[in-house]
Amino acid sequence: MLYRKSFQNSSILFLEEGDTATVVTTQRGKEFLNYLVPKGGVPLGGIVNVPIRSKIVLGVVWSNGQSSQTSYKKKKISKVLDLPILKSEVRNFLQKSSEYNLFSLNAALRLCLNPNLNLEKSYYNYFYVVGCEKIGKLTPQRKRVLDILSSKRKEQIGKSELIRKSKVSEAVIRGLEKKGHITKISVPINDNFAAIQATFSATLSKYQKKVSENLRSKVKSESYSTTMLKGVTGSGKTEVYMDAIAEAILLGRQVLVLFPEISLSTTFVERLKNRFKFGFAEWHSTISKKEKRRILKSILDGSLKIIFGARSAVFLPFDDLGLIIVDEEHDSSYKQEEGLRYHGRDMAVLKGLYSEAAVILVSATPSLETWVNVLEMKYNGEVLPERFGNATLPKVSLVDLRVNGLERNKWLSKEIIERVSWQIKKKQQSLLFLNRRGYTPVLICESCFEILTCKSCDAKLAEHKLFQALLCHLCGARYPSPKFCPSCHNESSYVPIGPGIERIEEETRSLFPDARIELLSSDHYNSLEDLKECFGRITSGEVDIIIGTQLISKGHNFPFLSFVGVLDVDLALKGGDIRAAENTFQLLRQVIGRAGRFEISGEAYIQTYFPEDPVMKALCAYDDEIFMTKQKNLRELARVPPFGRMVALIISSSVHEVAMKFAKDLTKEMFSLQKYDVEIHGPADARISKIRKKYRVRILLKAPKIVPIQSLLKNILVKTKLQRTINLTIDVDPINFY
Repeated sequence: MLYRKSFQNSSILFLEEGDTATVVTTQRGKEFLNYLVPKGGVPLGGIVNVPIRSKIVLGVVWSNGQSSQTSYKKKKISKVLDLPILKSEVRNFLQKSSEYNLFSLNAALRLCLNPNLNLEKSYYNYFYVVGCEKIGKLTPQRKRVLDILSSKRKEQIGKSELIRKSKVSEAVIRGLEKKGHITKISVPINDNFAAIQATFSATLSKYQKKVSENLRSKVKSESYSTTMLKGVTGSGKTEVYMDAIAEAILLGRQVLVLFPEISLSTTFVERLKNRFKFGFAEWHSTISKKEKRRILKSILDGSLKIIFGARSAVFLPFDDLGLIIVDEEHDSSYKQEEGLRYHGRDMAVLKGLYSEAAVILVSATPSLETWVNVLEMKYNGEVLPERFGNATLPKVSLVDLRVNGLERNKWLSKEIIERVSWQIKKKQQSLLFLNRRGYTPVLICESCFEILTCKSCDAKLAEHKLFQALLCHLCGARYPSPKFCPSCHNESSYVPIGPGIERIEEETRSLFPDARIELLSSDHYNSLEDLKECFGRITSGEVDIIIGTQLISKGHNFPFLSFVGVLDVDLALKGGDIRAAENTFQLLRQVIGRAGRFEISGEAYIQTYFPEDPVMKALCAYDDEIFMTKQKNLRELARVPPFGRMVALIISSSVHEVAMKFAKDLTKEMFSLQKYDVEIHGPADARISKIRKKYRVRILLKAPKIVPIQSLLKNILVKTKLQRTINLTIDVDPINFY
């Protein structure tokens, strides 16, 4: 199909040959450039190739340009790509998101239309079949390959699958191909996805049915709304919003489901397959370019109805988006912390507004921002107050370490050890939770008290026995374990301070030598497939004790898990930022919620030196409302989000003096903002003052909610000349303050 043919007979503005078109490109530089329309014309929103200097770059026709003659000769659009247009709602969203987050419209378009995907290029899959050459004597490896191909003549088998099934090297495949014993065939990749049948759940509880009906009515209205779906862990939130997805599909509209981390999506993929077969696609960093191209084209033309993926999927160019679901909406992983900074949840709400779509923010522990928006009636609120079926919430108890202290260099209390032992006898599972990778977070010299730090960063090195090395968790650098202290030269003088999960594993194995133990952290799994296999072992009851970081804290249902022990969490309560208590509360509530989700009742113990802390009290009493009200009052008093606006500016340079001078000069330029009641904090060295050999200086702006801080700041920044030796990062609504 030639998409262009349909534009001339539609209501879409079509620019004729010789007209001037204003184009936004994916190239850095000016946001709006004017070009002459070529023969055949171009629709508004048309995806085009245009010349910039000696390069041809991807762009989108944003508006009709000024027709009057200018002082320079306009270049002509090189090519109008045979693709669906970027609709006005997508263009409006990109423009607003760039204005809000203070990055260029070009950068926003790059997030939407990845120029590296070559959208017009045809891609092929390559498969192997048995060749026609006469076959003589074969090695056992070659025979296995041919036997597999012969037994599966009606199936298409690619190289990686053939290697895996026959357990041979790539060289064996090449040898067979060279001799003509096997033949490689090419098959064009089909851009179409399977059709979807909308089905609704027949097993909902009374509470679930009511919430499901309300959410479906929001989708059926085909207008913008945002709804918080709060439900205790194990209440069946996913099953409820699956019905909302089915409703959107029934209306012929598209659905976007966002997850904070890819690891959380493994169970969800299976549920999607069971419900909607194969008419959906994933979108995240591990998807190949070929598949991303196929997905992007199918989103543009509306044939792909369901996309689920990581935060970047919020920028995809949907044809007719009807529903956006943000699962675990409170999760900090939705905040993009590298490169262009934005919050996936907030951009999802903005996208819903411009797409006339229903937005559902899902969590057992909603963020304070979402909770306040429900209180102020900007969002709707739906609640699932109880677990599905006969499951009950786990009982939470505190282990007061001031009364029952830990043994020297031990991290499991007597109470937790006894409880884990009892679980093993009952053939039930225990989870020991510590949100800290590696063996120990700090190594200190017992002679001179020097701490080992990274040479490139202002960060302590963590010991990882898995890698037999010291790691910097900021830049990823690895160092060999030192034989002597570089400061005092004493040999073997380093003492580990505090535990990581490897140290907990060591202690657990010494206590329970016969137990089946599974260690779960990002260090221990090389792929999603490995992680999926691990979850499979836990689900099938092949594991007695799970030791994990936040990787296991949400999104998983383990039928045999009935006890959770939380270790060494007190430091997180004093995190030094406005969200420390809230984040700790959310994380622990999610972790505790892994227990007792099925027939077995659950229980959790939290080791702490601060049993009187509001977070601990709220966790034990399941008193979310009082805890959140206190947090709301504290934030309102401090005039911080969601009761004020904050913008962080991070200036970095390889020379500290250069970064500080630029920051001071920029601060002087921003003094004019004080008349709008904007507070300027800094410039000051960042809490982590150096990362990857770059010194970092921070400025923090605080403004009342009614002040348009982004536009005021942009007017200052456009006049600021940035030296090549300096990098300026702007973080609107920061959640980290390092």
